[in-house]
Amino acid sequence: MNRFLNFGVALALSAGMTVAHAASSYDVVTTWYEPDTQPNNTIFTGSFDYDAATRTVTNLQGQLSESMTGMMGGGMTWLSLNHQLVSWYDAALGGTFAAAFRNASTNTFWTGAGGNGWSPASGIAAGGVHYGFPATRTNPGNAYALIFIPDDPLAALTQAQIDKLAYADCAAGGMMGAVCMTGTSVAGYGAEGTMSGYPLSQTITAAVPEPETWGLMLAGLTVIGAIARRRRTI
Repeated sequence: MNRFLNFGVALALSAGMTVAHAASSYDVVTTWYEPDTQPNNTIFTGSFDYDAATRTVTNLQGQLSESMTGMMGGGMTWLSLNHQLVSWYDAALGGTFAAAFRNASTNTFWTGAGGNGWSPASGIAAGGVHYGFPATRTNPGNAYALIFIPDDPLAALTQAQIDKLAYADCAAGGMMGAVCMTGTSVAGYGAEGTMSGYPLSQTITAAVPEPETWGLMLAGLTVIGAIARRRRTI
């Protein structure tokens, strides 16, 4: 009898743990204002998982709009950013940075100016010039969105946190000759983006659990109810 009860408790706890994991999933929308491509802005819509105990961001991925591609009245092109390659905790700002890339590499900006080839500071130092310059054919066409997750993911970002949001688009729809389209702020990095774009806002919302997650939760509650009823009859 005890074995049955222990198995039931373990199953219920397992279901509860799955639900708890789902509760740490979030959706994010980050917007950079683009004065030269209005009414289109550069927008990142994505999702990620956040572990509050370790302040760790995983599975960041989403879509980045190319605002220049919508200037002729058509719809904007959207790039898939499915590779989270960078993340770090910033104690001073009280949160975690994470960046999702188009390619499975951080190679984004020309490295002849020094830097790490992807960061907003490196992009500014390189004048926004693509990685592999001067040969156009060596441009890997990378792109990324750098977001910020406060210690309380659902808290509104402060202006200082917004100032550090950044993106880069070196894909075909984001190129001006050898220069990639970028979005940075003077307050955060000392310069606006290559087309004067700068971070405007970011919202994070709790993701709605998938149907299978609700199923596991209900299964766990059913097991707990069965255990309680059996104990009352023993």
